[in-house]
Amino acid sequence: MSKFSALASVATAVVFVAAPVAANAAVTSFQTFLSSAGEPVPTSTATGAALVSFDDVADTVTVLLSFSGLANAQPFGHIHCCTAVPGSGSVGVALNFTSFPAVSTGSYIATFNLAPAAFDSLFAGTSAGRAYVNIHTPGLYSGGEIRGFLPAVPEPGTYALMLGGLAAVGFLARRRRD
Repeated sequence: MSKFSALASVATAVVFVAAPVAANAAVTSFQTFLSSAGEPVPTSTATGAALVSFDDVADTVTVLLSFSGLANAQPFGHIHCCTAVPGSGSVGVALNFTSFPAVSTGSYIATFNLAPAAFDSLFAGTSAGRAYVNIHTPGLYSGGEIRGFLPAVPEPGTYALMLGGLAAVGFLARRRRD
């Protein structure tokens, strides 16, 4: 057996052994833009954006959030889950953002370790479009100043599958025409 054949055999074995492990681990991300639409007093001009990532091996949720123009510098935030109707309504707090910055414009990054049951529940609600990021400020917007529902962000594999399907449809349509 040549060195190249041996190396190829080892590489193939590593791919087949490592592939199932990698396939079991998934980080699923959701992103949203925040505005006052849907809030009890929908008059704020504040805006924001959030990226929420779920790691199903570590049972962690990572939140990256930016916001600007809040009514005051005493905000607090969290994720609400799970509304009865996807994309609408109000429900209880599922994840409080600890150590939220005391600024009217800024950013927030944190990773939360959840119990498996809490992780599964929040992930299921978020995947169904029934969870939202909410930032409140005391006073006029104590019921919530800006919010954004978390629709799923397609994984890169989803795009690859979609492109492969489109290519197959195009190939069959062309073949039929000829």
